Amino acid sequence: MPSSAAAWNPPRARIQLRLAIQRVRLLAQKRTQLAKSTRREVAALLERGKVESAKIKVEGLLSEDLYVELLEVLELYCELLLARFGLLETVKDIDPGVQEAVAGIIHAAPRTELKELHVLREMLMSKGGRDFAIACIENTSGIVPERVSSKLKVETPSPDLVELYLYEIAKAYAVDWRPEGFPDPNAPPPLEEPAAKADKGKKLEAASTTNGTGAAPPLTPTKAPSIPPFDTNLPVTPPVDPAKAKDATVVRTNLTTAAAPAVPAPPAAPPAKEEDAFDALQKRFAELKRR
Repeated sequence: MPSSAAAWNPPRARIQLRLAIQRVRLLAQKRTQLAKSTRREVAALLERGKVESAKIKVEGLLSEDLYVELLEVLELYCELLLARFGLLETVKDIDPGVQEAVAGIIHAAPRTELKELHVLREMLMSKGGRDFAIACIENTSGIVPERVSSKLKVETPSPDLVELYLYEIAKAYAVDWRPEGFPDPNAPPPLEEPAAKADKGKKLEAASTTNGTGAAPPLTPTKAPSIPPFDTNLPVTPPVDPAKAKDATVVRTNLTTAAAPAVPAPPAAPPAKEEDAFDALQKRFAELKRR
């Protein structure tokens, strides 16, 4: 159980969460770089034909990858507790909103070499109480999430998984090695036979001659429908002789010739009255001159 120095203290627990996030992130990056160098060593062993040595190194590489995944999950849990710290600070018991993260950290922290996680674990155990801490340690009733417990199992990886890892490493580093039954990643794609090409061409040709509905398109484009002609079933008007039509005007159109009544012109002013007015004006000028 936690000592008095690791009793639950909200301000100190908040600081410890920030420290744990930084340390877990740095350790995950360091282990990732080591895993990359191990992959290069495995590729070199495969290139020299030392397959058994490569398999042994791959088993260690599998456990390293699981450890890095566990660190990433613990970092996520620490960020979750920091974001929901109010539930830890104000609620007396462990709230269901943070129970998964608390149980995962209590159960998995001893499997890491980070002292910041160890101190944080003791604080969380003090916060949850004795019964809750024991349940998290022993994973009673599956209180620890599967994403944590599955990465802490100690077991020998299956031969198929080891060969799959070797195959992926060989592909990544362009090493000419593959297990029996695996395809060659550097082999060119298989060529199609002439009969298959002909069948494929026929299918494409048949697809191109249809519009998606199974009907072939017309050979010539259809013209747009023209404007319907005028109604020619009108009564026929007999032609009018121009010599005999006095008050009619002959209208010629593209239809049947018809005689239209003439519009009478407006009556013109009689010129006699204008002349009388002009004479009267001249007479008045002549009388003024005489005076």
